[in-house]
Amino acid sequence: MRSGFVSLVGRPNVGKSTLLNALVGRKVSIVSNKPQTTRTAIRGILTSGESQAVFVDTPGLHKAVSALGEKINATALGSTKDVDVTCLVIDATQPIGKGDEWVASQVDMARCVVVLNKADRASREQMLAQLTRASKFNAESYFPVSAVTGDGIDALKAHLLELMPEGEFLYPPEMVSETDDVTWVAELVREVLLERTDEELPYSIATRATVSDDGAVVCEI
Repeated sequence: MRSGFVSLVGRPNVGKSTLLNALVGRKVSIVSNKPQTTRTAIRGILTSGESQAVFVDTPGLHKAVSALGEKINATALGSTKDVDVTCLVIDATQPIGKGDEWVASQVDMARCVVVLNKADRASREQMLAQLTRASKFNAESYFPVSAVTGDGIDALKAHLLELMPEGEFLYPPEMVSETDDVTWVAELVREVLLERTDEELPYSIATRATVSDDGAVVCEI
């Protein structure tokens, strides 16, 4: 029996939340085209046979220009500590830049899997160029995938489960997320608001869900 933790890190908008949902096989993290959708570390759980991986989806790492940005970066980097494997997620359609290199410098590459996401939108030439550039990170392995189409996801899941250390399951095998239903309702409302608002407004929105005396879920914005 195997079990362990996998942290998903990368720059904003590389598709970490979509990747988490694809790995778990169910939507456990909201998704938006706007950067910095994820504010806190979110856990999704994959159990297959005698192996279990607990994925931690983190906020996108970026050059902080505010106290909030610094806090978000600290949350993301904190998730790479005390995990068994880190997945560095890179956008396969964009050249690897200083932002990706900085993120790579913050993690232990010896136990890092580089995931080139959005492979369905990259040409063969782009993928070869990205793999060549990414090889300088000296990661444990490299996987081109598409979290949207599912290409490469099964191979990535199998490899990550093999990397988990021996140990008892950390969560019941039927569990896919530790987010409770009430909190998840608040997140889904925030996802809708993110898509329907513009400029700075989405980042000033906070949602909170509670259960009323009659059992109804009430969401405050």
